[in-house]
Amino acid sequence: MKRLFLVILMCCFFTSSLFAGGVIKIGGLFALTGPAAHIGIAQRDACKLVFDMVNAKGGINGKKIKLYEYDTQTDPTKALLEAKKLVEKDNVAVIIGPTTTGSGMAIKPYINKMKVPTFMHAGSDIIIDRPPIKYVFKSPYRSSAALGKIFQYMHKHGYKTYAFLYASDGFGRDGLRVAKKIQGKYGVKMIASESFNRKDVDMTPQLVKVKDKNPDVIICWTIGPAGGIVAKNKKRLGMKQPLFQCHGQCDPIFLKVAGDAAEGVMMPATKVYVADQLPNSDPQKKKILAFVKAFKAKFGHAPGTMVAYGVDAAYIVVDALKRVHGSTNREKIRNAIENTKGYVGISGIYNITPKDHNGLSIDDVVLVKVVHGKWKLVK
Repeated sequence: MKRLFLVILMCCFFTSSLFAGGVIKIGGLFALTGPAAHIGIAQRDACKLVFDMVNAKGGINGKKIKLYEYDTQTDPTKALLEAKKLVEKDNVAVIIGPTTTGSGMAIKPYINKMKVPTFMHAGSDIIIDRPPIKYVFKSPYRSSAALGKIFQYMHKHGYKTYAFLYASDGFGRDGLRVAKKIQGKYGVKMIASESFNRKDVDMTPQLVKVKDKNPDVIICWTIGPAGGIVAKNKKRLGMKQPLFQCHGQCDPIFLKVAGDAAEGVMMPATKVYVADQLPNSDPQKKKILAFVKAFKAKFGHAPGTMVAYGVDAAYIVVDALKRVHGSTNREKIRNAIENTKGYVGISGIYNITPKDHNGLSIDDVVLVKVVHGKWKLVK
C-alpha cells in the first residue's frame, strides 16, 4: 500500500511538472475598448493567429503558447494595472503591447523595474529613445522614418512648407517634436501647427487657421477616426494642398470615416495593402501575401497597417523563443529579441540592436495613396 502511494505521488509530481513546463505564458495588452479599440482588437487577433499557427505545428520545443490578454481600455492607468496582473499574477515570460503611446509610457518604468521584455505596438519614438529602454521594444516604424518618407516626397516634388495638425496625446506631441528635429535635413519647414483632441468631431477651426498660412502641404499626425475627420473638414473648406496622414492610418476605418475625402490622401505605411503591387524581387512579398491570405481566411477581411505591427511583434517574440529553445527565462528572451538580425517581417526587415530597439529604417517604409477608394503604391 505504501509503495502504491509513492508511485501515485511520483506520477502526480511528474504530471504536474510536465504541465508546468509545457506552457509558455505570453502577456497581451490591447486596447479592446476606448478610442483605439479598432486597432487593439485587430492587433490582438493578429497575435492570436500567429500563436495558433505555432501551436498547431507543435509549439516551441514541445511547449504550447498560452496568451493572457487584458484590455487597457485605451487608458494609461488601466494599462499599468493590467501590466501588473500579467507580471505578478500570471507570471508571463514576455509581454506584447500595449497599443498606444500613452499606455506604453505608463507601463515603461514598471516593466524596466520588473525586467520583463515587452514588445510594444505604440508608434512614438519616445518609447525607445528615452532611457531606460533595456526591456522595451516596438514594432511600428519610428516617427522619424515615417515623417522622413513624407519629407522625401516633398523635397522631390518641390514642396517647401507644411502645416502640422496633431492630436494632443503622446503620439501627436512626439510627432511634432520629431518633425521639428528632422525637417532641416530634407529642406522643408513647418510654418503652422495646430493641435486637437483625438475625440474631437470637427477640426475646422484648426484648418481655418492653417488655411490663412497657405502651406504647400498639410500633415495630420493621429491614429483613429480623427484623421478621417480632418480629411473631410479639409475638403469642405476647399483646401487644395496635398494631405498626408501618419503611418497608422492605412486602415479601413480611415476610408470609412473620410469617405470620398480620402481620395488623393497619402501616408507612409507598411506593404501589407500593396503587396501585390511589389516586384517579385521584394524579400517581403511572399511572406506578406501568405499572411494576408491566412488573415482573410480567419477573419473575413484584409489586415491593415496596425495589424502588421501587431503580427511582427508576435513573430519576433516567437523567433526569439525558438532561439532560446522555449526557455521562459525573461533575460534570455530579452537578449534574443535584442539580437534579432535580418528578420523578414510584415512591416520590414528588422535589425534590432542594443541602441535601436525598433530595427526598421526609412527604407522599410512605403508611401501609399488613396485612388478610387483603394490603396496604391506611390513609386
